[in-house]
Amino acid sequence: CVIVSRITGFGRTWAMAFALGSTMLSSAYAVANNLPNMLYELVAGGMIVTAFLPVYLSTKKRLGDKAGNEYASNLLTLVFLLCVVLAAVCMAFPSAIIYTQSFYSDQSTMASAVFLFQFFAIQVVFYGASTILGGLLNANRDYLWPAIAPVANNVVVIATFVVYAYLAPHDPQAALYVIAVGNPLGVFMQMALQLPALRRNGIRLRPRINLRDPALAETLRLGVPILLVTVCTFAVVSVQNAASYVFVDYGPSVIAYSRLWFTLPYSFLAVPITTAMFTELADMHAEGNMAGVKRGIVSGSAQILFLMIPFALYLVVFSLPLITLYHAGAFTMDAAAVIASYLATFALALPVYALSAYYQKVFSSLRRTGVFALFSLVASLAQVALTAWGAANPHLVSINVIAWGDVLFGVVLDACLWMYLRLRLGSFGLRRLVRPTVLGLAFGGLGAAAGWGALRALEHFVAPLSGSILQALGYTAAGGLLSLAVTFGLTLAFKVPEAAFVSNALGKLARRIRRR
Repeated sequence: CVIVSRITGFGRTWAMAFALGSTMLSSAYAVANNLPNMLYELVAGGMIVTAFLPVYLSTKKRLGDKAGNEYASNLLTLVFLLCVVLAAVCMAFPSAIIYTQSFYSDQSTMASAVFLFQFFAIQVVFYGASTILGGLLNANRDYLWPAIAPVANNVVVIATFVVYAYLAPHDPQAALYVIAVGNPLGVFMQMALQLPALRRNGIRLRPRINLRDPALAETLRLGVPILLVTVCTFAVVSVQNAASYVFVDYGPSVIAYSRLWFTLPYSFLAVPITTAMFTELADMHAEGNMAGVKRGIVSGSAQILFLMIPFALYLVVFSLPLITLYHAGAFTMDAAAVIASYLATFALALPVYALSAYYQKVFSSLRRTGVFALFSLVASLAQVALTAWGAANPHLVSINVIAWGDVLFGVVLDACLWMYLRLRLGSFGLRRLVRPTVLGLAFGGLGAAAGWGALRALEHFVAPLSGSILQALGYTAAGGLLSLAVTFGLTLAFKVPEAAFVSNALGKLARRIRRR
């Protein structure tokens, strides 16, 4: 399901590149599409993602399924009403909210972003409901529908961009309305697809408001500190978007196109680890099994580092052919060169980004969300300072300074969290993270070097990269498969324990093939 979701996610971004290219309009779409999710996270999303699962599981354990359903119904009703109010405010004052993402720019150039955002604002409501529904299903260990629901969203938006590309040459205004309506429809489908699975899991929801519910109070106690995290995230993304316009007029789309490839290995490999570990850590903490919690923190961190470091190196090596895959329709190779350079820098943040996302779940399971929020503020201030300095000195640096800010954020945050865990929990094996880091660098470096050599050989003996999608796909496949074979083939040959995830996956695949 994750694979299908990511494939359709790529199809969605490719369709966006084909229809909109890397232009002011693509940046307007990127900003308007990102804002509803950011605003939802700002007012409720971060709090729900962090606090809902531990409180829901604790309520079910202590009071039974009925109490768990009542708590979920109460929270869903309140979040729905809050999101409706927020969406209405966004529709009433779209220009003011778009300004938060473009304050370095002339606002007369933001008309398309304002227009699209007026329609996209309703997505806040759908995101709110979808997050709680997905959290309920994950809590009941039904990971299928939350994982596959984004596929429906992606398919609808892909169709939207196809229709736009057909209409735009003849009727640009009608084409813009297609995007304005199609995008919220996609998010609605993402929410609706999860509804039937609730009943199959015995989850009964109904409208309910009880402001005196102790579980709601516990959610607020755990979640309110995360509001600081989401405020920091909103501020960081706002500064990044605004600063990106300083360097190129399609700045936000540079970040958007790069992020697809950046999040691909994270979604495939790290998210399954963090999702499963979050449920287990919350369960162990609820049972008072702190020894298990310690082992889980180290085990999850080691797996993430060992897997993410090689893929960060692969993204650096294959950045240009990967971005060349967007080269169709309105997307130009001049833009591809800028985006590839940004991606190569952005990739360096992948391991620390994956760790910080995991540690947010760790600190939630430990009921220490306030500590995580405080350290996020420290890291965000460092990132904003670097990004703002870059925007003030565009003659000294390129748009890549924004990506360096992401690297700085992850390093500062993870270092602070590590130190706190060591002080709070005592010695529990953080030194064991040195080994997977070194192994990831060593085997990942060998794989990346092999892939780089394959690319150079193909360009020398076959043909230089020319902007052809098929050529870029072939070169990426050849070099990428060689990189994977070298990295993980060596780890399996040397029986590296950290490669258990890979060997288990290959074993499952082999068993399925034999059954057929």
